[in-house]
Order: sequence, then structure tokens, then C-alpha cells
Amino acid sequence: MKHVQISIDHETLAMVDRVGKPLGLRRSAIVRLALREWLSRKAVERFEQEWIGALGRHPDQPERADQWLGIQAWSRK
Repeated sequence: MKHVQISIDHETLAMVDRVGKPLGLRRSAIVRLALREWLSRKAVERFEQEWIGALGRHPDQPERADQWLGIQAWSRK
């Protein structure tokens, strides 16, 4: 594991301590959790932007949905 030095304002650090202490979480664990969540959100945002870009380049064709509906096999029980 690498060590990283960061600066955090006093109010945020106080909130981290106030919330983390009863949970038994150290500051570094809270920062790791927060970074992982942020990175996950960014990955989803990037995927969404790529998807939107692809749709802009190749828009959906509603008539193709009708073609797929016609060939779907629905089970009957």
C-alpha cells in the first residue's frame, strides 16, 4: 500500500472523525472508501457518455424493434 499526503479542511476532517469513530473506521479507511465510490461514479459517468456518443453516431431505429418483436420466442406454460 502506498502512503499519500493530502490536505483536508478542518470542518471536513471533524466530520470524518465524528462519523468514523463510532464505526471504528480510521481516517485512511474512510478516504479509501470515498475515493473508491468516486471512481465508481466516474466509471459509470464515462460509460454513459460513451453510450450517449454512440447513440448520437448510430441512433436507434424504432422499426428494428418491431422486427425483433416478431421473432421473439415466448414460452407458454
